[in-house]
Amino acid sequence: MCGLLFSLGCADDKPNLLRAKKIETRAELIGGPVAMADIGDFLLENDQIRIAILGARHSPAPGVFGGSLVDADLRRPNLPFNNAQGRDRFAETFPIANLLVPDPETAEISVVNDGADGKEAIVRVSGKGAFLFEAIGVLDVYADLLKFLFADVKSKVNFRTDYVLRPGERYVTIRTTILLPEPEGAETCPNLKDCTVDCPFGRALGEDGCFQCECGTAIPLVHYTEPVSVFRTILGDALTDPAPEVKGGVAAGDFMFFGNQNDIFAPGMGYDEDKTVFDALFAGRDTFQQPLEFDFVAASGGDVSYGYFTAKNDDETAPPVVNIPIFTSASTAFLSGYRNCLHDTKDDADCDRKRAFVYERYFVVGQGDIDSVAKVVHSVRKTPVGQIKGYVRWSETGQPVPNAHVFVFANPDTKRSWKTVDEVVEENLKTRGDVGMMNVVDADVGLGQIEDGDFRGTLPEGDYVVVATDESITNVSAPISVTVKKGQIKTLAPGLLPPAKVQYRISDETGKLSPAKIAFISLDQNGKPLERDALRRVFMGTGRLGNGIREIEMTASGEGELDMEPGRYRIVVSRGPEYSLAIVDDVILNAGQKFTLNKVIVREVDTSGWVASDMHLHARPSFDSGMPLERRVVSAVVEGLEFAVSTDHDVLTDLEPYVRSQQLEHHIKTAVGAEVSTLELGHYIGFPLHYDELDIPDHGVHDWTCNSAGEVLNGIRSTGLAGETPLTIVAHPRDGFIGYIDQLGVDPFTMDRTTPFLENSNPLFRTASCDFDAMELFNSKRFDLMRTPTVAEVVDYNRCYAKIQNAESEEALDGVCPTVTEGQLADCKEDDTLEMCKHRQRTALAWEFTQRILIRTPEEQAAAEAFELTAVDGEELCDVATYGEDPVPAEVADKPCTHHSGHIDDYFQYLQRGFLKTQIASSDGHGAEREPGMPRTYFRSATDSPQQLDAREIVDTLRSGQAFPTYGPFIRASVHGKTFGEVAHVPKGQKAPLQLNIQTASWFGVDRIEIYVGGSLAKVIDPESAPQDVVDYDGLVELDLPDHDSWVVVVVLGLGDGYRMTPIALDVPFGELQLPRVASLAFSQIPLVSTIFTASPPIPDWFPIPAFAVTNAIYFDTDNNGKYDPPLDPPDFCSRPCDPQASDPAQCPGTQVCLPEEGVCGYAIEGECEDRRFLPILLPDGDG
Repeated sequence: MCGLLFSLGCADDKPNLLRAKKIETRAELIGGPVAMADIGDFLLENDQIRIAILGARHSPAPGVFGGSLVDADLRRPNLPFNNAQGRDRFAETFPIANLLVPDPETAEISVVNDGADGKEAIVRVSGKGAFLFEAIGVLDVYADLLKFLFADVKSKVNFRTDYVLRPGERYVTIRTTILLPEPEGAETCPNLKDCTVDCPFGRALGEDGCFQCECGTAIPLVHYTEPVSVFRTILGDALTDPAPEVKGGVAAGDFMFFGNQNDIFAPGMGYDEDKTVFDALFAGRDTFQQPLEFDFVAASGGDVSYGYFTAKNDDETAPPVVNIPIFTSASTAFLSGYRNCLHDTKDDADCDRKRAFVYERYFVVGQGDIDSVAKVVHSVRKTPVGQIKGYVRWSETGQPVPNAHVFVFANPDTKRSWKTVDEVVEENLKTRGDVGMMNVVDADVGLGQIEDGDFRGTLPEGDYVVVATDESITNVSAPISVTVKKGQIKTLAPGLLPPAKVQYRISDETGKLSPAKIAFISLDQNGKPLERDALRRVFMGTGRLGNGIREIEMTASGEGELDMEPGRYRIVVSRGPEYSLAIVDDVILNAGQKFTLNKVIVREVDTSGWVASDMHLHARPSFDSGMPLERRVVSAVVEGLEFAVSTDHDVLTDLEPYVRSQQLEHHIKTAVGAEVSTLELGHYIGFPLHYDELDIPDHGVHDWTCNSAGEVLNGIRSTGLAGETPLTIVAHPRDGFIGYIDQLGVDPFTMDRTTPFLENSNPLFRTASCDFDAMELFNSKRFDLMRTPTVAEVVDYNRCYAKIQNAESEEALDGVCPTVTEGQLADCKEDDTLEMCKHRQRTALAWEFTQRILIRTPEEQAAAEAFELTAVDGEELCDVATYGEDPVPAEVADKPCTHHSGHIDDYFQYLQRGFLKTQIASSDGHGAEREPGMPRTYFRSATDSPQQLDAREIVDTLRSGQAFPTYGPFIRASVHGKTFGEVAHVPKGQKAPLQLNIQTASWFGVDRIEIYVGGSLAKVIDPESAPQDVVDYDGLVELDLPDHDSWVVVVVLGLGDGYRMTPIALDVPFGELQLPRVASLAFSQIPLVSTIFTASPPIPDWFPIPAFAVTNAIYFDTDNNGKYDPPLDPPDFCSRPCDPQASDPAQCPGTQVCLPEEGVCGYAIEGECEDRRFLPILLPDGDG
């Protein structure tokens, strides 16, 4: 009987649920939305939680190697959660030390204690250290040089990690020992000749520097109590310093992928890590030199939550903190301990002679809220605490508010009576520098059956302000001030006013209900739209939208009802760039009252014969996306897409059941695809692919491990639908670490490749396959990757930005950018802080120079065409410091800044060389802020009905180039009836008659048209249209052609006020911040090391979204042979066939040689592939 009542708390004869074991059946798996473990991996469980650790295999999660913690959930005794039906929402964590992670394939994973003793269950993971990715491998690549610069840099370590679980604990103790390998020659020590002792922490080192035949001991790392430089810890002080203090040491912690199904939280900042990171960046804070610091870090995702923290060692007094050099929702580097030995000899016995370092930290599994994590933190640390408890009720009815949230803020002024949570936050920002959110307590926490609005939270002693919200965080209660003392319980009764109700019906011009997106823009007391986050309160976990938007409702049916926070709003109804808007300019929504919204949106743009598509969309199966599959389909439909491809990272997803279940077949057709995401060779998209429902967890996606690019592409094709050859697409080709063309080292001017130095030993770079069908010309909202900027654009931008950063008063912001204006770049508001005023200037500066970079003048284009240097040789032209305050000389100003390569400029080079790959556009959407179809690809189609679309016809059309990428404008263009991807015969000496029609819906427009012929800017047209005009241009353009075959590409832009995609397309509020970029910036700031690593001068990467489109080429055949004959030879970066038996070195370009094994040109890189997986590091939102 007692066994049956165990879950109710029977005290006697409890079964021992503590165990560690290798997983033998699927019934032992945890399961959940992002569960990754499989048979052969390892299970840790007790009476509270269940944990899964990968075996010695490559990681199917976002990490690199196996041996990582991948699945975590509460023990759920109810039957619905048995047999791998748990609620795991965690992605992955693994140790990191000196930027190295363990590779368990070099050692073993084992059960040290199976838990049968009822005390501890332990799984041990051992392995040699390996670098996360090659860009950080500088510590190893330059090891010999670093020896002359720094003392005792530890670039080679071994790991031994014990995952320890005890009965009754909702946390895993993670204990890692960092073992330094014995140096070369250690075996010659006389004391070791006959020594057979096996030492867990290595052999002891004697005063003579020789190992003894006795065991050494491990020393604990010191816990962080304040920000400590990552690289000073790793490298120590330079030997050239007058008085170097510390040698190279150990900085250790964990890489944490909470995943985008969880919202990350830390005391002080609340849920808004993006703003925290970028505030630090804009303030000039190098987070590798001065990391962010937090008491603990947690993440909540609904029915389970997670946390990470450390506790003091016995000899420590100050409270520990977690240092964080890189911080995103998807992935975060936590550093928990460090140690450096001194240059002098006084610590030799206690530090220098030690060969092992140990550190301990804790991974918590909570009940779904932050408080259940914080409670564990306080318990382990023995923090004096009290409690708050109560019920959240609707004020007018007294009824409970089920699943309410109770937010706890630091009280910035105990003498003040607070009226709103916004007042509390504003004062905390002034006094603390953050919003002051300390905890979040959920009512009805967990999966309990009773939802009565009750809550109970644990808080350290202190003064707090408490507010409650409903489950959707729509309504916020009045603040309640409370003082918490040790051992006391304070009872609170927060009440919520009822929300405003909005009942809507959206129809089309025929009166039929229409899918739609309804945006509610907050207005101030004067009826003017608020800016940026406005009243959305991202720090409370609502997620960022920007553009002053409080809420967005996406409706597939066109009718429904939603709750809104009472307030003053502008309501904007839309359905993508082909449709009109319907606007309620100013409305006050009152608590408890209903507002009826009846609006009509009409199709304005004639796109007949063309289909709107997005071929790069992520949802929940991608670790870095929290988008439910049903919502992903709806989000595509409300943006007017008619064809969508699921492209989750290394897993196949079938969206069609979610189309059918919502009866949306007449609106959209979907295809199964994947983004095959390699470590060093970029990302590739393929569709349509064969979806195997029973092949869990990836459903049959190609495993790219140790594949060359050509093998990856062949692998994608081998997984296609029966009888179909999938379309293969290179995703974001110039996006640095994850871009194939960048990783190949392709010079945008010579079109040759030079293998990046850090990849010189990687055999996967022997060859460079160009056997793909298409490339993303536009990816997401990355306008910083569109065009190669000029020297003057980059130099002027960086000089102006530096002046904004250095301004110490608002007055000092006058004239910071004289090439733009003599005054300030943007008006500051009366109540702006200096930092807010500076951010307005930065944002205005970013948009000003984004426009300059996107607009190309004939002189700039001619300078790019005539550029004779390589990209590497041209970099010195773009050295900002070279020019001081002087204007960039005219003879240099228009030349390209070769630190940056634009996709569009690459495309022109490809066309000249006959490298004819279809250019497409994709949103790469992961969450709400990268809308599907922004950008999109229109492809030619014989049908306008999504239900009648045929996958084979779509692929054939896209391969032929009959498509164009766009952020909104719709383009029809033809020459003698031939359109994009087709060849028009134009006899030599005759003009090409380009028939051009450009349309935009009445809420945005086109104010510039650029027409390129054979790479030259042949025409610039001012269409003289207003934003409300649907037809922006319709006319015949006569084009002069060269005396050989050529091509034409049309670029259209809408940059002016009223022409942009605002407010339907959300602005990019912050730039792109990836770990390789942060690390290289940090390296570039270190004396001496900066001579190895030099950061490129940045260009703006946050901006409003302009109207923008670029066509695929129409080709001109001048000799009537029926095809396009390019004027230049094929690009040299593509591996071309060669004869290994031939002695002619000229058969391979540049420094490439003929590879005997492959029979193509490439680089003779010897060695074997290391079995490593992709590590995507994305910011903000994990888009990548």
